[in-house]
Amino acid sequence: GARAQKSSRQDKGDRKGKRGESTEIFCASNMATIDSGIILMPLYALASWTAMLKLQPGSYEIYVAAIGWAWALLNTVLKGNFDLGVVTFAFVIAAYGIERRAGLTGGIKVFECIASVAVANNFALVIFLWKDLKIQLSSSKSPAWLNVFLVYCITFAVYWALVAARTYKRGESGYAVIY
Repeated sequence: GARAQKSSRQDKGDRKGKRGESTEIFCASNMATIDSGIILMPLYALASWTAMLKLQPGSYEIYVAAIGWAWALLNTVLKGNFDLGVVTFAFVIAAYGIERRAGLTGGIKVFECIASVAVANNFALVIFLWKDLKIQLSSSKSPAWLNVFLVYCITFAVYWALVAARTYKRGESGYAVIY
């Protein structure tokens, strides 16, 4: 939690402490709040992996990408720093959206694979730049958040690479069946 330190001089109203001692006061009203990302990142990862493991390829990717795109857009708008996920997730949404309209063709499958690899690379970029990013982020994020974020990025780099591989192996059988 947040702590406020009184000066080393004896203030009026102090009940304990000797002259010259430092007294710490814990302020409940200044308690650090939990960054929502520390909870949302693992939940989003869990839901995404569950969809991959339980649902047919072609049926879930657009939803996972839509959540990622919205999150990237919020990061861009609220924090004022451009999040490349706005672009890469948009490609995934477009690719899988086209499949829903036209069916799975060779060209659409290539587009889906390239879009999925682009998202995987976006997450991998964080991993490769982690040393500098960690220093930059540590001024505003807790060590726990930093650990969750790194694992989140590793998880999604692997996830989207696997989406690309699974998509590559899919047959060109027409419209993806959505239940």
